[in-house]
Amino acid sequence: MTILSSISIELGKGVIAHNNRKFIAENVDKERTKNNIEYENIPLENAFHTLFDEALQRYNDRQKRTDRQIENYLEHIQSSKQEKPFYEIIVQVGNREDMGINTVNEGLAKTILDEYMKGFQKRNPQLFVFNAHLHMDEATPHLHIDFIPFTTGSKRGLDTRVSMKQALLKQGFSGSGRSDTETMEWLQSEKEALSLVMERHDVEWENQGNNREHLSVLEFKKEQRTKEVRALEHRVDELETRAAALTDSLETVEQLNSIEEFEEEYQLPSPQRMEPAKSYMKRVEEKFNKLKSTLKSALVKVFELKNENQNLKRSFRNLILENDELKDRLKHYQRENQKLHKQLKEYRLIKSVLGNDAVQRLLENAKNRTQLQRRDHNEKGLHR
Repeated sequence: MTILSSISIELGKGVIAHNNRKFIAENVDKERTKNNIEYENIPLENAFHTLFDEALQRYNDRQKRTDRQIENYLEHIQSSKQEKPFYEIIVQVGNREDMGINTVNEGLAKTILDEYMKGFQKRNPQLFVFNAHLHMDEATPHLHIDFIPFTTGSKRGLDTRVSMKQALLKQGFSGSGRSDTETMEWLQSEKEALSLVMERHDVEWENQGNNREHLSVLEFKKEQRTKEVRALEHRVDELETRAAALTDSLETVEQLNSIEEFEEEYQLPSPQRMEPAKSYMKRVEEKFNKLKSTLKSALVKVFELKNENQNLKRSFRNLILENDELKDRLKHYQRENQKLHKQLKEYRLIKSVLGNDAVQRLLENAKNRTQLQRRDHNEKGLHR
């Protein structure tokens, strides 16, 4: 029998001492702490050394002034207002009533969260997990996952540095504004990943309602459009760079006579002794035609690139519009999904009060009345 259950994945405060049970809060059952699972427990400073020491050395080696060098990257980030040294998410399936400690589904919740956690690092290669625990000593089983988001190949600061936005961009999440940030898209994706684990254990994500499949298709299309837009942006940039380089080459072609190879190739030949004018003109014409052919090829290439560039820009704009349309449709279905979820709760409440048989009779009566009304309407239409 399929179980319906909710999902909660939220950003946490990241209190490492609490997660590691260095101190025990009032809501913790100390007798059950032995049932917790520790996946990672690396001190934050050690994790920073592992991730950033080589990049920090490369950065400091480039600095001519010692006052611009960074002695301790962790302290540098902690004092910065732009980035946090690490982030945390808290992951939970269900609540204390349906998946809580001492309920029939306690072990099921633990199994689902354990399987989800074991796939987290593979799904998120740019999020370095240094501390992670499954807590079984509070009201409901839940995960604390602490990670350092990082990006590589950066041209600003360290080439490998802390950045939540860039880390998620590298993983394919691209927000469009405050109501649709990279972090929000990533959290939704993690909920989808958790729901797939739940499905393998006959637990359905209750919040998804009847539109889950349709929403998943829309989200997939949105993700694909976003990737296509980013690829086109890159292609447009490449073509603009190439076109600009070729244009610059044509504009400066008159200066090429200062280059030895060009001068040798296209220098006008000297007339030979007693050479007829016709013969000399033929040799000059050969050089001239070769030069003209070279310039013509360069011009044709520039125009081809500019035309391809314009086509790509049009495709890029169309994909952006299509992406925006998908986002609007996705929001519409999410609102509809919430309404259906509310109706589902009301239906379950009615069923719990009246009983399943009574509700089924009411539904049958409603269907019969609808069919009679439709039949009467059709008969009236025939007699008109």
